[in-house]
Amino acid sequence: MFFPNPHAARRAYDAELQSLLSLSEGRAAGQRLAGWPGVSAQPTTAWSLPGLAQALGIAQLTIKDESRRSVLGSFKALGAPNALVKLVQRRFGKAGWSGTELLAGRHAEALSGFTVISATDGNHGRALAAAAQSVGCRCVIVLHAHVSAEREQAIAAYGAEIVRIRGNYDDSVTEAARLAREQGWEVVSDTSYEGYEEVPRDVMQGYGLIAAELLAGLDPADACPWTHVILQGGVGGLAAGLVSGFWDRFGAGRPCVIVVEPEQADCLLQSAIAGRPARAAGSVDSVMAGLACGEASPLAWRFLLPAVDAFMTVSDTQAEAAMRLLADGPHGDVPLVAGESGVAGLAALQRLAARPSERQAVGLDAGARVLLISTEGATAPGVYAGIVGRTAAHVQAAQRDWLRRAGLSQERLMQRLEAHAALGAIEGGGVCRLALTDADRQGRDQLVHWMRELGLEVRVDGIGNIFGIRAGRTQAAPVMTGSHIDTVATGGRYDGIYGVMAGLEVVRWLNEHGIELARPLVVAAFSNEEGVRFQPDMMGSLVHAGGLPLQQALDTVGIDGLRCGDELARIGYAGDLPCGSLRPHAFVELHIEQGPVLEAEGACIGAVQDLQGISWQEFRFTGQSNHAGTTPMHLRRDAGYCAAAVAVFVRELARRYGGSQVATAGAVQLHPNLINVIAARATVAVDLRNTDEATLQRAEQELAAYVRQLCEAESVTVQTRRLARFEPVRFDAGLVRLIEDCAGARGHRTRRMSSGAGHDAQMMARICPAAMIFVPSAGGISHNPREHTEPADLLRGANVLLDALLTLAGQG
Repeated sequence: MFFPNPHAARRAYDAELQSLLSLSEGRAAGQRLAGWPGVSAQPTTAWSLPGLAQALGIAQLTIKDESRRSVLGSFKALGAPNALVKLVQRRFGKAGWSGTELLAGRHAEALSGFTVISATDGNHGRALAAAAQSVGCRCVIVLHAHVSAEREQAIAAYGAEIVRIRGNYDDSVTEAARLAREQGWEVVSDTSYEGYEEVPRDVMQGYGLIAAELLAGLDPADACPWTHVILQGGVGGLAAGLVSGFWDRFGAGRPCVIVVEPEQADCLLQSAIAGRPARAAGSVDSVMAGLACGEASPLAWRFLLPAVDAFMTVSDTQAEAAMRLLADGPHGDVPLVAGESGVAGLAALQRLAARPSERQAVGLDAGARVLLISTEGATAPGVYAGIVGRTAAHVQAAQRDWLRRAGLSQERLMQRLEAHAALGAIEGGGVCRLALTDADRQGRDQLVHWMRELGLEVRVDGIGNIFGIRAGRTQAAPVMTGSHIDTVATGGRYDGIYGVMAGLEVVRWLNEHGIELARPLVVAAFSNEEGVRFQPDMMGSLVHAGGLPLQQALDTVGIDGLRCGDELARIGYAGDLPCGSLRPHAFVELHIEQGPVLEAEGACIGAVQDLQGISWQEFRFTGQSNHAGTTPMHLRRDAGYCAAAVAVFVRELARRYGGSQVATAGAVQLHPNLINVIAARATVAVDLRNTDEATLQRAEQELAAYVRQLCEAESVTVQTRRLARFEPVRFDAGLVRLIEDCAGARGHRTRRMSSGAGHDAQMMARICPAAMIFVPSAGGISHNPREHTEPADLLRGANVLLDALLTLAGQG
């Protein structure tokens, strides 16, 4: 049945309703649940299905995949946990407990006597049980006769006590309320009734996070990215949670909203006909178990009546066919796992597309951009397999295979890397492209040429950082990727340049597939990352992040006596873009590991969670030149010995500290540097690194004390100069998890790890969420012409980067 809603209005969001549900409340729910392992720290994937869109005669089809929201496999992981946290905070208001503390179980002992209860068809109860287990309170779940044993077991697995009753969902709601009154328990339901609105409101606020994610980053003047949004019905909680977000953001310019229900559980459609909350006309029992509700939530209905343009129903048969369609991906689209309730929106869209009168009634024309929410995955695996004809694991394997086939081209990636390696090539297959040399200019020119070939807007800032900008659908903060193209004097052909070339290949892939991202995408090549010619290293990204004044960087004198700013101008890359003006929404850097860990452990992808702090110091000892043969040992003022002693000391220090502590005396200079003359002057540069700031400081202090003692014992003086100092960096936990998720979706073995080398991402972490993807280095060798990574590994990392950028920039 299809019913255009005569009560729908185009007006500003009602202030009274906005006080209950809003985009800000959705964002607050996300913050409340942040850190809980039960939900993903990253927005769920919004898949673009261009093949199916074309088959349905519309311009664009986007499906936001809530099966990836949580190990629970459904959007319900947002509602009940948010409501439980807020309920506990109200009941124990004086305690001042945060959501993070509660969901980490820090107050479990105090909550051991606190009991919550709810009626459910499956997913809501499972989410409540999981949250209650984390919080440490007791959970009772009432199930009606039609809930499968498989769903019951999934709820009980989280420690919930199960109460079974006869009848349907509405009967279980009544029983849960009765038990709560008798026992003094708290009801955590997603449906409201007279005198019970606070908790259902909190549930819907949790669902509002979905809308907040979809609309994140839009400028105030931007129109809605979708012309039509089709939402599942049920009691109306999900629909209200999302409708409120679109209404709040766009007011009268909100998209056309359509709500769909099972034809035998049509309580919202009947409510629209009656103009008030009403009961379903059918038996309520449906394969779409999460939508099998007989009575609308009065609170949700207050939002739906004025903001839903049409209500409609679909049959169980249509839903089952939609499940199979998504699993098959018959139009060249990615195969998707979507459960019985999750496909209701697609079933509705298929019906609308096939019926011209209904299609015309909602304006579903060839230019329509439609958003669907896949609310669940295979939350009942047996039911899913019975309908689709194969297990969810088989469909997920097909998805991974599709992703491999639909990913970047290994041949094209290698062609770019090989072509760029010829610029500054040295004997043995390596590369010498020191920053701001003629070879670096050649590399920059080639990069800019390729960027423009791909249609990127090229901007260069005052320190010579190069940015290739691909416009997004909005003017929101861009997602940025990239690395550097300069090398050490005897460098390899992958260090730095791999991340830049992979970024270009992502852009090529997007262009070829006609994918418009919500956010702009920027491929960056930062200046002087290696710090060989001009110190400090990571200079370009440090200036960009505001950690080094531009003028100070430009005035740096290199090892050849030339000024950085002069050389930048000489090669033509002193740009006019203000440094730091491109402030990213997120930064992801793809890089070779430059170490042996991934190869040794057989892992394909490193999800870099932190990066060592770096302390570079230079010690310049001054003693006295004298004859090597005639000066007794006890009368010598040997600066050379002091340099050697420091080198030995820092090595022993690192061994003694253990853990992540490393130490290197990488550069030693003696004067007059003659075999038979005691050195009058000696300079030694020391590199200390550790992932723990306190330990790194202790190492620095111990080295300083040793140098003082050494000078006193050897009758020499010392001048100490700090060359660079960067604290350890902890990368954004959500981005690290996203990288792991993207790698896992492609079937790659992943390892969380630290980086011992400095990278541009550590500077970018000062101004935005940042993380890194590592791929194996053969033999752990880098900064060496023998540096090598297998092409298959390079492709794997580039495809994980592609998937991460699609998620962050908003595919669809």
